[in-house]
Amino acid sequence: MAATQRILIPILLCLWGLSATAVRAQSEIERERASLRGVDSFYLSLNTVAAASVQDSLDFEQLHRGLRTRLQQAGLPVSPEGQVTADDRVPYLHVHVNTVHAGRGLYPFGVEIRFFQAVRLVRDPSTPTVAVTWSTSIVGIASYDQLGLISETALNLLEDFIKDFQRVNL
Repeated sequence: MAATQRILIPILLCLWGLSATAVRAQSEIERERASLRGVDSFYLSLNTVAAASVQDSLDFEQLHRGLRTRLQQAGLPVSPEGQVTADDRVPYLHVHVNTVHAGRGLYPFGVEIRFFQAVRLVRDPSTPTVAVTWSTSIVGIASYDQLGLISETALNLLEDFIKDFQRVNL
């Protein structure tokens, strides 16, 4: 009986800890999703940091157009390209793609999508600032002959944002 308790109690404590972590993670996901409610327009920005060989092989302008087109097709209120402003009060969706050449034809990459909005600090509401209110990211690796996977990954990751935005706004 004592041996069973020595094994069972740590297992139960681990399970309890995991369930508490899952609840906090779910709460954060809901909070991020809720932050998208009521957004009536936003800008799209794409930033790339890429190895020279990737820049020659991938058309990042085409990726930017593809991201914008997908947002528009989904009915999201992305602002027209020429109307981008430096106003901090205007939310924006920032897509960051980073690639490096690791040698032997391998290219590790990361894609991060973050939604920025104007916020006020709880401790000092008179101080407006901009903060990330929704985000997702992924890392991967592609061979030189599969560099298109990087753009495909960015477009696939964008679907997470689209689903969350639609869930609270449509």
